Amino acid sequence: MANFASVKIPEINMEDEGTLFITHWGLSGTAILKLSAWGARELNDLSYKFKIQVNWLAHQNSEEILEHLLELKLKHAKQQLTKYAQFDLPKRLWKSLVLASQISETDIWADINKKRLITLSEQLTKSIFSVDGKSTFKEEFVTAGGIKLNEVNFKTFESKLQKNLYFAGEVLNIDAITGGFNFQNAWTGGYLAAKAMASLE
Repeated sequence: MANFASVKIPEINMEDEGTLFITHWGLSGTAILKLSAWGARELNDLSYKFKIQVNWLAHQNSEEILEHLLELKLKHAKQQLTKYAQFDLPKRLWKSLVLASQISETDIWADINKKRLITLSEQLTKSIFSVDGKSTFKEEFVTAGGIKLNEVNFKTFESKLQKNLYFAGEVLNIDAITGGFNFQNAWTGGYLAAKAMASLE
């Protein structure tokens, strides 16, 4: 299941947006990958135990959503909330957020008081999830940190501090939010370093 969303990590004051995937083991997608990359050191310091806040509607706030929910209550008074998804959300996601708001699967709009609609508006715009460690599958494919870039000659990828010592790939302090960038960095660096070393013979 995928949706465009805004994701915030309040503890390190970071926020980003993008496609958010709900998988059988947790959350993924561009929003998660970007925050994982840009906050790698801070998240490591937290031992990867922190809370994230998800706005499933990205650019709308809870007050705006509450107004819309009140309109839906009038328009669909006799309809069950879980019957039709709102806000262009996937039906299973909508149903999960409705149930998380202490609204039952059979409740109709007319029976939902304002207090529960406020709770639903907050589930839609401020859902809280706990992160407890990195992927248990150890699928991480990008590292953060490494050899300082000002210590490397990028024409040859030779160390400026130690003659005939060459670096390439993720041993350098270069990373990005996509595997493609990191692969290209490794391939280009490997090629230039190999070319430079071959010319020594």
